[in-house]
Amino acid sequence: MASEVAATTLFWFPFSSYSIKVHTVLALREEPFRVEGVPYGNRSRLAQLTGGYVHVPVILRPGGSVITDSRAICAALTADARGAPLAPEGQAAAVWALSDWADQVFEDAVFRIASPALRDRFVDPWERALFVLVKERRWGAGAVERWRQEEPALVRRALELLEPLTRDLANRPFLLGDRPTLADAALYGQLAMLRFAAGSWPAWLPGPVAAHAERMARAVAGRAAWELSRG
Repeated sequence: MASEVAATTLFWFPFSSYSIKVHTVLALREEPFRVEGVPYGNRSRLAQLTGGYVHVPVILRPGGSVITDSRAICAALTADARGAPLAPEGQAAAVWALSDWADQVFEDAVFRIASPALRDRFVDPWERALFVLVKERRWGAGAVERWRQEEPALVRRALELLEPLTRDLANRPFLLGDRPTLADAALYGQLAMLRFAAGSWPAWLPGPVAAHAERMARAVAGRAAWELSRG
């Protein structure tokens, strides 16, 4: 059992869209939390903490409870009074539908766009090989390089998916109104993954979507109490 801690700890990869989503939700809750980076090639700390679960994100809550899986984490973080504005009454169905759309439908295009650049950012040969292995075990040999070649088609698909949101964001600052919700955090997680991979916001992002991403980046900047990097 995890020992009691004073503030929520997020265990993450900084390039993981799901980790960024949870980081954003924690920041929008406006409570102290800390971030601990997990080395991609050494997840023993996670295995020890969770009893064998080695995916990110994971959070360790004050009192010692451990929550895995980004959707379950976000459900917990939006269930109390502090988090309720992120999935407000009257909009909860729309918030969760948009969040799941970002995590599943939109993610299917953008993780393929990001993966070749993410692979190239690994300095350690073992971590780079592991990253490719994980992708190729599911999507077949040569998948990451194939996605690099398919980038124009993947970008067209991403833009097609973003088109309704682009129209909405041209008329309001956040997806469902004047305040960010879990839906904004989920979309931002995907966009911030692309930024991490490329080093900047993709030039192909529509103006209203890029403005939303910048708005979200400002909303969460500097909110973590401190960061402890382990790799």
